[in-house]
Amino acid sequence: TDVAFYFVHWFVDLAGAEPWPMEGCEKFVLRFPQRVLMQFLSSFGVVQEIIARNETQVNEAYLRNCWSKHVPALGDPPSGPGSIAKMRIALMAQGDTPEFLRQFDL
Repeated sequence: TDVAFYFVHWFVDLAGAEPWPMEGCEKFVLRFPQRVLMQFLSSFGVVQEIIARNETQVNEAYLRNCWSKHVPALGDPPSGPGSIAKMRIALMAQGDTPEFLRQFDL
């Protein structure tokens, strides 16, 4: 659909912002941490859901999905006050997510 096409177009445009094609490839290989690039690519399927759900529902489903795939495993997704913040921390932390979450609960 149009949403998937737009997302892929944006991804290719990001690489195309470099003046030479090889530098566009290098941007993804050398300048993006592999974890970030893989997270970005895995989000393509989630963005497709915006057609049938609202933005909040898609975002929360994405956060729960990322939580469940986190390495090391974090257990069941949190619920209640602060749950969205915790899932965002797990998504954005560049390392030692359990410690970030412990600090959040203090």
